[in-house]
Amino acid sequence: MKKYSILLFANLLFITSCKKTPAVIKQIEKLSIEKTFSQKIEIAHKKDAFLTKEAIQFDAFVEFGGKEVFNANVTVSTTSDIAKITYKNGDEIFVNKENIFVSPSLKDNEAVRFHAYIWSYFFLYPYKLSDKGTIWDYTFKTKESKNDFDVAKLTFEANIGDAPDDWYIVYSDKKTHLLKDVAYIVTFGKTQEVAEKEPHAIKYQDYKMINEIPFATNWGYYGWSIKTGLSDKIGSAKITNIHFVKGFRKKFSIPESYIKK
Repeated sequence: MKKYSILLFANLLFITSCKKTPAVIKQIEKLSIEKTFSQKIEIAHKKDAFLTKEAIQFDAFVEFGGKEVFNANVTVSTTSDIAKITYKNGDEIFVNKENIFVSPSLKDNEAVRFHAYIWSYFFLYPYKLSDKGTIWDYTFKTKESKNDFDVAKLTFEANIGDAPDDWYIVYSDKKTHLLKDVAYIVTFGKTQEVAEKEPHAIKYQDYKMINEIPFATNWGYYGWSIKTGLSDKIGSAKITNIHFVKGFRKKFSIPESYIKK
């Protein structure tokens, strides 16, 4: 981040020393936006304070169409490289960077890799905005007739993560800069073309302060389009028992009987 700030300052210094043609003015404005949009979200969500903690734990209950799709306790490092997921029925998933290991009862579960990453990713989303391979389009605009939020589009470089073809439209509150809505596609198990026919959005609501850091405790899932924004509600998630934990790395141990997926 420091190198980026220095480079951005150098670019601004060079541009402002040039004749301020309309093209130069536009570039100055673009650099200014790039400097502030994702950084303001990170600042609002206290990223620096968050990263001083080792790991965070929470319970997540997720339902779509009235059907439970995820119900587990999640412990994940604040840098998101390791995680442990314990389902209410005792099944477990261990995440070690790009590798996951599951209890024998989950060996035939085709969706286990998706669940291993997606819910903790949504939880950690305000802290993932400047991850390696992220590409921001700060000039992106939706066609919604009324939009009270700042908006930008996030895509990824090739070969980043399990689903580099996913994209996200990020909405932040103009005043608080807290994350509000995130539209997205899921390319897991499908092509980008197919996924783009049914984009969804997640609404982050009911923020609560944990160690003076804000976390959304209710997530709403909606249909979404570039023209109208959010549409019908299709699901929800309840996030409870949020707290930071110590000693997670020291205790992190994958049982020998667990299967790599």
